[in-house]
Amino acid sequence: MPYRTAPRPSSEAKIIARMAREVVCEGFCIPHRDLIGRARGGGLVRGRQTAMYLAHVVGQLTLSEVGVLFGRDRSTVSHGCIDIEDRRDSPLFDLQLNYMEKRLRERMSNAEQAGIFARLNVVKQKSMDQLEVRRH
Repeated sequence: MPYRTAPRPSSEAKIIARMAREVVCEGFCIPHRDLIGRARGGGLVRGRQTAMYLAHVVGQLTLSEVGVLFGRDRSTVSHGCIDIEDRRDSPLFDLQLNYMEKRLRERMSNAEQAGIFARLNVVKQKSMDQLEVRRH
């Protein structure tokens, strides 16, 4: 079976993933450069898994989109999301995760109210219109 690449994530998806990473960096006191790197120590794996979980669950991104945006395979994202769900059995972790979910929702709502996502859609539509004109 030929290997298929995931479609390029939208600008909106990129913003949501960035917001998820920022919320996790703040929540776990992890520097952003460490979270996006390859290192596995010092709670970095849990931080990455949490950011991927938030992008998928709160941001409504597909596993494939999250995988592309975090430089991971969709099966790795799926494993991470399952691991985070399992960790919710801990009341302390569940409390932390609820807080981070709330913060991400607030950021997404603020971006929506500021018209950031709407502007991205307008730019995207203009680009699509320009492509259509070039085809004819």
